[in-house]
Amino acid sequence: MTKKWVPHAGKLTLLAACAMLAACGGGGEGANAGGRQQFITFKYPGGGELEQVKTLSATTTSGLAVSFKSSTPDFCTVSGDQLTLVKAGECRVIASQAGGKTDDGVQWAAADDADQLFTVLKHPQMPTVPLAVMVRASSANVELSATTSAGIAATYTSTTPTVCTVSGKTLTASGAGLCMLAVTAPANDHYAALEGGVAAIAVGPIPPMVVQRQNKTQTIALAAVDASGSALTYSSTAPAVCSVSGTSLQLTADGLCTLSMSGANGASETLTVNVGPRFFASGFNATTSRTAELGGIDSNGGFPDASWCGAVTPSYCNLSVTPFSATFSFDIKPSNNPNWKGDFGWSYYTFEIGAPMKQNGSTFEALPFDVKTEESLFVTLNMNQTLFDGKGGVFVRVKTNHLLKKSDGSDCYVTVSTHVLPTSAAPAGYVLPFKDFAVTDKCESADLPQTEGWMFDWGVSAESKAAALKEIRTYGIRALQFAPNGLNTTRPTPNADGSVPTDPKDAAYTLSTGITVFGPITVQ
Repeated sequence: MTKKWVPHAGKLTLLAACAMLAACGGGGEGANAGGRQQFITFKYPGGGELEQVKTLSATTTSGLAVSFKSSTPDFCTVSGDQLTLVKAGECRVIASQAGGKTDDGVQWAAADDADQLFTVLKHPQMPTVPLAVMVRASSANVELSATTSAGIAATYTSTTPTVCTVSGKTLTASGAGLCMLAVTAPANDHYAALEGGVAAIAVGPIPPMVVQRQNKTQTIALAAVDASGSALTYSSTAPAVCSVSGTSLQLTADGLCTLSMSGANGASETLTVNVGPRFFASGFNATTSRTAELGGIDSNGGFPDASWCGAVTPSYCNLSVTPFSATFSFDIKPSNNPNWKGDFGWSYYTFEIGAPMKQNGSTFEALPFDVKTEESLFVTLNMNQTLFDGKGGVFVRVKTNHLLKKSDGSDCYVTVSTHVLPTSAAPAGYVLPFKDFAVTDKCESADLPQTEGWMFDWGVSAESKAAALKEIRTYGIRALQFAPNGLNTTRPTPNADGSVPTDPKDAAYTLSTGITVFGPITVQ
């Protein structure tokens, strides 16, 4: 008989080469006379925070059940396969299998223990600050929370002193913009220190138009006085979504929050906040000229014998995309068109923002954007000053996914529209109820009514509105379109020095039509 060393499971075991199998324990049971050898595979449970409960999982090559125990009970405890994290530190869990016989009659030896070691973390703590501060006077003071989300004393420092300053727990907002605060707090037995914490607070004359609640109540500090010093009071007209206590607005549920604001001088105003809406476009990508959700942005414009996209370089059509907005401007320059006879009788302006898509390599595939229950569309837009001066307004159109064939064989998507009358050229947010849209392109369908643009000035029929709402509910949104009542054909853009060119043959004489759409665009 000879002897040799054989590696097995990380150990060296001395085996004797036997002349007869039976002399070595026999029957293929291995070297362990207690039964066939088995191994444990113990799935890593991952780290976690205090008070978390995790389900442990381990298997054996024998199929026999595994038991668990903690070797660090001060930090974690085990009951059955349930692991509870009780203290910050290192937790070690051991998986064991004592051996036994399986249903097929095979006897298995005890397995070597397997263990997992990981760190139990303290809870993080977060700053507790309002989402926004509304300022109508030259400044507004807001008392910040004395503690973080953990109930631990917080310290605040402003990093944007032109927008806001902090003294102790008093925040003074004095300029529109984003107030950035550095927030710190010490640790305790259950919460990690807050170091390098940052809180962003929007400051402006109105509350944010769109807010995500993140499954918790959010707060907005409302203005206490207006620019004249008159006291302001508020009441919620949507108590299921938001409530008001003094000058504190609490957003408690998703939906459209509407507030009635009254001044001591008799002035009144309605404020709105869209809480937890669904995004049609959360923003824009300046590199790809798409929405953040990959929706396409298309533009085109022109009229005969004057200007059209691509007619000259640089183009009369200018599409500009930033992370926050998309602008389509169409410029008419009569001096560049010797054939122009002053005819503006036929023209077009197309500015379209597509629904979300998904990318497959170099191609994009449309995703369904259904609107089964949402009641309104929210969009922020403005127009150039000379277009606004025409007082014509903007049509906001919903191109649905209802595809029809026209008599000439061309494809046509049923489109419904509503009319917006801005009160200034500046950006403004609009909540557009879907029940106010009317069918404006029925694609020659005999089953649909059609409303012409001029009819919006005289009243749209209930039949057209009902049909439009049904189209939106049934077919969803393929794209949104924005168009003025008509191109600006009479009001030239002022020169840099403020003078206004008057001769159409002057190279500086430019008639601009431009609309800017800001993100986010939502439905709610």
